Amino acid sequence: MAIDNETLAYLKYDGELTSEGYLDIKKSADVLYGFDKSLRYFLYQENHAIQDIDFDIPVRIRKGSWEALIPDSIEKLIIAVSIFGAGAYGKKALEKMAERDFEKFGFKDLFKKAFKSLIWVIKIAKHLGTMHKRDFKEVEFSKDNKTVLIKNDEGKSLQVPIEYLEKYADCPESLFGQITKIVETERELEIGVNDPNDQDENRFVRITIREKQIFFKQDENDDILFPELKDGEYVEIEGHVTRGNENSNTIGFFYNGHVLTCYPDKGNVNEHKMKIFSNCRIKGYVDRTSKDGKLIEKRPRIRFVELLLLDKPFPDLFSN
Repeated sequence: MAIDNETLAYLKYDGELTSEGYLDIKKSADVLYGFDKSLRYFLYQENHAIQDIDFDIPVRIRKGSWEALIPDSIEKLIIAVSIFGAGAYGKKALEKMAERDFEKFGFKDLFKKAFKSLIWVIKIAKHLGTMHKRDFKEVEFSKDNKTVLIKNDEGKSLQVPIEYLEKYADCPESLFGQITKIVETERELEIGVNDPNDQDENRFVRITIREKQIFFKQDENDDILFPELKDGEYVEIEGHVTRGNENSNTIGFFYNGHVLTCYPDKGNVNEHKMKIFSNCRIKGYVDRTSKDGKLIEKRPRIRFVELLLLDKPFPDLFSN
C-alpha cells in the first residue's frame, strides 16, 4: 500500500467484507482496543519511561477498506489531546509530561520503531508458523552479527535483524489475537509504516485466513467444541486447509472459528498437498477418542475419506 505523507503508519482490513469501508460497532471497538494494546506493548519496549504517562493514541478512520491511520503529526496530536483533556485528568497528564520531559522522548520515532518491531514479529511468526517457537538452533549469523538467517520446517530461510528476533522471542503469544480474530477469507489484515529508509517489503505485513490460526487461538478451556459432532458420526463440512504435516500425517482444517486436526482414513496427507491453503469440503467420521480408547470430549478430530477442493489450489508447499 502506498502511504501518503500525512500518515505515519496504519492498520487496515480489506476484501469484500469491507469493500464499502464498513465494520460493525463491536468489531471496530474490539479491533481498536487490540490495536492500542499491541502498539503500546512495543512502545513500552522501546521506552519503559512512558508507561506511567497516561496518553491517548489518536487515529483517523478512513473508508475504502477499513483503515485506522496513525498521523505523521502524532507527537503534536498527543500533546494537543492531553491539553484538551478536561479537569484533573488533563492537568495530571501534563504534569507527568513535564516531569518526564515528554518532548525529548521523540514520540514520532518511538511510534515508527514500535511499528517496525510489530511488523517484524508478525513476519517471523508467519515464517515459522507459530508464535510459540522460542528455540533457534539452526541459525546463521551475518559477518557483522546484525542479522540472522532462520529456517522454518520447510527449509525456507528468512533474514532477520537480531533485535527483532529477540522481540519475537519475548512477545506474548496472544498479543495479536484481538486484531486477527476478525480475519476471514474475504477480510484480510495489513499493517504498515511509512519509512523510506526500509525496503518496500519490510514496510508492511499481511495476515490472511491462511495465517490466522498462528495468532488467534480459541480458549482450550471452553465448553465442548461442536457438541453436535458426535463421536463416530459421518459428517460433511466446509472450511479452509491451514496446514499439512507429513510427520503426524494430519492437516489443519479451519471450521467456524476453530482449527480441527484431521487425518486421512487411508494413505498419506502428501496426496493432498495441492489443497493446502485452499477452501475444501471434508467428508469423514468424527473422532473424539484417544489412542487408548478414552473419550475426548472437548475437541473433535475428523478421520476423512475425501477432501474436495472448492477453489483453485495453491502451489506445492510440501515440497522441499
